[in-house]
Parts: sequence; structure tokens; C-alpha cells
Amino acid sequence: MGEMEWDRQEVKRLKKKQLIHSNLLLLFFFILFVIYSQNGGALTVVIGICCIVLSIYAANLLYTLITGHAVGTKTYKRVLAFDIEHMGKKRWKRRRIIELIFLLVLILGIIVALFTFNLGEASLTFPLDFFPMLGGWIGMNIGQISRIRNLS
Repeated sequence: MGEMEWDRQEVKRLKKKQLIHSNLLLLFFFILFVIYSQNGGALTVVIGICCIVLSIYAANLLYTLITGHAVGTKTYKRVLAFDIEHMGKKRWKRRRIIELIFLLVLILGIIVALFTFNLGEASLTFPLDFFPMLGGWIGMNIGQISRIRNLS
């Protein structure tokens, strides 16, 4: 599809749908986090699960960069096709490579922190450990909403 063939309203609708999907996924993780922390969960398990989720995301990003094919829902694939065409393949690829490098450094830092610091005694306290997750969630929403509004 040429750039002129894309219906901006349809792309906005798809991006809003994608935002709803990601919010539902984060809500699911948040509920699991609350349940786990209320039952006396360990901080190392939560950090390890975050590392695994980030690794899966990085693997999906690497696969998309190498093959050019996306793994995910039809909405995700259409939004990805629009982003590639809208930004240009070279610019899109450069941004995704930077994102992948950042993710790999973050994952490596998490792994080093898990094995370096003694977190075995640390437990989760729901109200206090909730705020960083809430901040990331709000930040993701603000970023996505501003990108959707800038599509005009």
C-alpha cells in the first residue's frame, strides 16, 4: 500500500485498539502482581518474570527485524505495516535496532543485578511496590495517546 492509500482514521482506530489490548495485558499482570504480593511473594521472582517477559519481547523484535514479518494479532501487523511505510524502512529499522539494544542492555543489567545483589530476603509490599508499575503504565499510555494524536 502506498502512503496515500492509508486511511488515517482507520490507523488511529487500530492504534487505539492496540492500546486497549496492551492495557488489558498490563491489568492482568498487575492483578497477578497484587495477588502474588498479598501472599508474601519474593521480589526475585517478580524481577525474574519481568526479565523473561522482556526477553520474549526482545526475541519478537529481533525476529521482526531479521525476517520483516511480525508475530502477533492482525491489528499489530497492520499497525506495523503502516509504521514501516509511514516512517520509511530505514528509519523504522534504525529505531527498532536502538530499541533492541536498549532492551538487551536492560535485560543484561537485570540479570547481573539478580546475581550480584542479595535479594533473597526482600519481600513485596503491595502499596509501595505498586507505584513504579503504575508510573510505567501511565507513561506508556501518555506516549501512545500522544502518538495517536500526532497521526493527523
